[in-house]
Amino acid sequence: MQEEPVRRNHPKDRIGRVVVHYAMEEEAAGLARRLELGPPTPLHEGLPARLRSGRVGSIEVIQCTHGTDPSHGVDRIGLETACLTAWALMTSQEVDLYVNAGTCGGFGARGAGIGSGYLASRFLYHDHRVPLPGFREQGEARIEATRRPVLEELLGLEAGPVSSGSSLDATEHELEFFERERVVAKDMEATAIAAVAMDLRTPFMALKTVTDLVDHPEPSHQQFLRNLESSCGLLTDRVEALVRYVGRGVTLEHLGDHPTPG
Repeated sequence: MQEEPVRRNHPKDRIGRVVVHYAMEEEAAGLARRLELGPPTPLHEGLPARLRSGRVGSIEVIQCTHGTDPSHGVDRIGLETACLTAWALMTSQEVDLYVNAGTCGGFGARGAGIGSGYLASRFLYHDHRVPLPGFREQGEARIEATRRPVLEELLGLEAGPVSSGSSLDATEHELEFFERERVVAKDMEATAIAAVAMDLRTPFMALKTVTDLVDHPEPSHQQFLRNLESSCGLLTDRVEALVRYVGRGVTLEHLGDHPTPG
């Protein structure tokens, strides 16, 4: 029997529980140390995803990572894992604000440098190519995100479209898509989580920090490996500032969210 999604508090209530969802352990480790979160526990029987939790001011913080793939011994990244992990978490407990935090590819042509940070203003898929009426649009998703100017200013972030796929590099078709849609961040989980959040009516935002420039001649994987540690440090700074600000007792309405009907 399918579980009913757990309903969140009324938007005018103060935020009581924040989830911060990372794909990779290295992205998450700094925040866990700074907030002194508890030891990792399983999210769901049979899934490698792990949770850590603690309190910051008035809120409970739950940090989620995808965990280690038991067959390959590496972080279980990608859209499929992101979607499954988000669904398991959102249906198992009440969540007032769900944050996907992670690293991403950026675009020098749109002003990005290594370490630049973005909040998503729209979510897209760039590698779901289905040239059939209606299915093309479904494949690209085009989920609008709530703008949060308070957080953009507080954290010094730009806002723009985030496009998700399950590959680290990009095809010529995808590069054309990024240019046409003015994408500012290319990642491997945000849109999948945004789709689950939309279905389950959970307030959602994505905060990304650049490790590599998609439009740079050097291969993305080489840039990623060289810059991962420094970009994770900046990501941790931004997410910590976000969590501590929310922990002061702000509301979703204050952050720019809008009431969900029903």
